Amino acid sequence: MAYDQFPERPDESVGSWMLTLFVSGIPIIGVIYLLVLAFGSGSAPSKRNYARAVFAWAIIGLVATVILYVLFGAAIFAGRNSGH
Repeated sequence: MAYDQFPERPDESVGSWMLTLFVSGIPIIGVIYLLVLAFGSGSAPSKRNYARAVFAWAIIGLVATVILYVLFGAAIFAGRNSGH
């Protein structure tokens, strides 16, 4: 496909990105908004990729948190049961 055959999308404005960052920071509404951006078909590719990256980092953080809780929880539990 030649370069001039790609559908043209207008660039996202600074105000549009400010609104996206603001809304995505609101606890429950932000998650719903990011789901719409990530998996909906009407958003710009840059915002779709941004939402997918946010979810990827959230999953990485959740997995790391669970691993740390298991490791440190097991160490604390073993220390409490050792009787020292």
